Amino acid sequence: MRRTEQGTRRTAVLFLLLLGWLVPLALAHDNPRAPVPSLRALKVDAPLTVDGVLDEPFWERCEVTSGLIDQRTHLEAEHQTRIRIAYTRTHLYVAVECLDDHPDDIRASERREDRVFQGDDWVEVHFDPPHNHRGKYAFFANPLGTRADANEGPSGLFNYGWSADWDLAAKIHTNGWTFEMRIPLKVLNYLRKDAQTWGFNITRMLRRTDTTSFWSFSATEVYKPRHFGHLTGLDLADAVFDRNWEVSPYVSVRTDFDGATRTTPKAGLDVGVRLSPTVTTAWTLKPDFGQVEADDDTIELRDTERFLPEKRLFFREGDELMRTTHQLYYSRRFTDIDGGMKASGLGKGYSFALLNLQSDIAHDGRFHGNSTVLRVLQDVKERSSLGYYLGDSEVTGGHSRVLGADGYLFLNNEWRYRFQLAGMEDNVSAGRAGRDRFDYLGSASMIYARYPWEFNVTYNAISEQFNPLLGYIPRRNIFGPSVLGSYHRESGRDWYKRLSVTYQPQLYLNADQRTVLRDHGLYGSVVWRNDLGLRLSYNNDYHAPYHNHRVTTGVDVFASDYWKAINLTWAHGRFETTDYNEFVLGKRYKFWERLPIRHEFVVRLEDRPGNAHETVWLDRIIFDLFITDKMWIKSSLQHRHNGVRNLSLIYGWKLHPKIQWYLVFNNVNDGAEEGNSIFTKVSYTF
Repeated sequence: MRRTEQGTRRTAVLFLLLLGWLVPLALAHDNPRAPVPSLRALKVDAPLTVDGVLDEPFWERCEVTSGLIDQRTHLEAEHQTRIRIAYTRTHLYVAVECLDDHPDDIRASERREDRVFQGDDWVEVHFDPPHNHRGKYAFFANPLGTRADANEGPSGLFNYGWSADWDLAAKIHTNGWTFEMRIPLKVLNYLRKDAQTWGFNITRMLRRTDTTSFWSFSATEVYKPRHFGHLTGLDLADAVFDRNWEVSPYVSVRTDFDGATRTTPKAGLDVGVRLSPTVTTAWTLKPDFGQVEADDDTIELRDTERFLPEKRLFFREGDELMRTTHQLYYSRRFTDIDGGMKASGLGKGYSFALLNLQSDIAHDGRFHGNSTVLRVLQDVKERSSLGYYLGDSEVTGGHSRVLGADGYLFLNNEWRYRFQLAGMEDNVSAGRAGRDRFDYLGSASMIYARYPWEFNVTYNAISEQFNPLLGYIPRRNIFGPSVLGSYHRESGRDWYKRLSVTYQPQLYLNADQRTVLRDHGLYGSVVWRNDLGLRLSYNNDYHAPYHNHRVTTGVDVFASDYWKAINLTWAHGRFETTDYNEFVLGKRYKFWERLPIRHEFVVRLEDRPGNAHETVWLDRIIFDLFITDKMWIKSSLQHRHNGVRNLSLIYGWKLHPKIQWYLVFNNVNDGAEEGNSIFTKVSYTF
């Protein structure tokens, strides 16, 4: 009977996925596109002095566009933004004027590159060079001229790990602020041909009025490349092809003090080179990530593995292509890398990423061996895509192989269909159960999105032992539906600024038809016009054999002002056999412009079986000290009630545009042992 039920379930899931794959291909979006704004770029042969002052003669000859739309009112923003684009055979030039009649109230404090501009005014410049409506490059500027960059793939999630070398300068004036960008074409995947049109957009944040405005605006899907405007007039057939060689050798020394003193020298090499204007590759030998910031600690009540974001630079290129609904690839599995290579880029109608690493792998044990991952995304019509995934790990103790396909397919402007299907063959031992049957994953979603509503109905089917060595699949042996309904509205005229309500039920059975998870979650939040925010949520969850529940309420004072805001949260509930009350205080401080501080304190009062009581707490303080624009100290202190702590101090100095020096001190107590270490690293890029 059980085998019959499993076979019926598997057949139904495969049929649903196949139907969802084929029908949208036949009925793909063919409606005329809504009009979008357009800007023509000017081709020049003059150099640009990047100083934030628009005094080059060619800026006067450039076409100027404006008319950014306020996200809350859906009308033209009160404070407008003027945009110009020029280009040469080697670079893009971007000039932006941010008009503001209160220049003394311009918000700008972030001085360290490649970080989110929390609390600052900023402008994001978006480019979609292949104009396939599925991905973008993002270049950020704040009024201090601090840079940040990222990219995005079809998953719609930002990859802040991506980074490029480009120039930026900004100036604050009596009527606002301006900036200039000089972006080398060699950092982008682009086509060398004439008469090109790129996807293009500009987003501006004005903190003083809490206004986000867009040049090309969609209330339903802000920031998405499928709603970008057009950048035209790009004649790039004669663009200079630069292989953009980057060779970065390094030497490092680590000394540990944990009762005995051990000193470990290390050397390694990172190499990057562009194979063509649309394909880039990176190679690494014994990479060292000792200067990477520590992960934020938590004292969450959870019954699944915690997902951690990737911070290591080697994995940055192409990472945006690897993301899927269920993560078959999770780069944090790779530890202690001996060497590896990556290649990613564009082909005609597709994107790809290829990875090969010789390394340790941490997943339900520790393994060593070689892993190869190939990801291909095929463009379908104007906005849809199909994805293909192949992963193979040959390690000591066995192997793990995964083959998958997925798709995000538009039926029309409001309706779209998403699916994922994967199978695996795995005989890895060392604490992981051996496989003696077909293991698979299936997921199918029907999505409706039209501002201010979104609905998502999903069916998931994941067999009991589907657990790829390189994957992150927190729940397995689940078969059943989940539903997401949300209402989110922004307003510039009503009694509120932002209003959001979400309801999400889930019901999963296991292979024996027993309920293993039954969740109901209701979430709501509102920010009033006086900038007071209120958050409420209720979760009633059955995670076999436990009945969990949680009620949460939170108040945000000065909700839209990052540095003035005070965030208070109280929660009451039961998790498994523990009843609790939880309090969270979050506050940011900036006593000095060069010393931003973030503080968060969490305390949970727990009542356990047998009349046992415990107070659990976590105190986290993170600060930056900007000694100069090229010299900084990053500190993180995380301390728990049981003595577990992590204190890290990272000193960074950019001695020369090509030379970086790091000095790191760590003090760690993990509850079992305590140790101190000092790490220093010098890298040179040429």
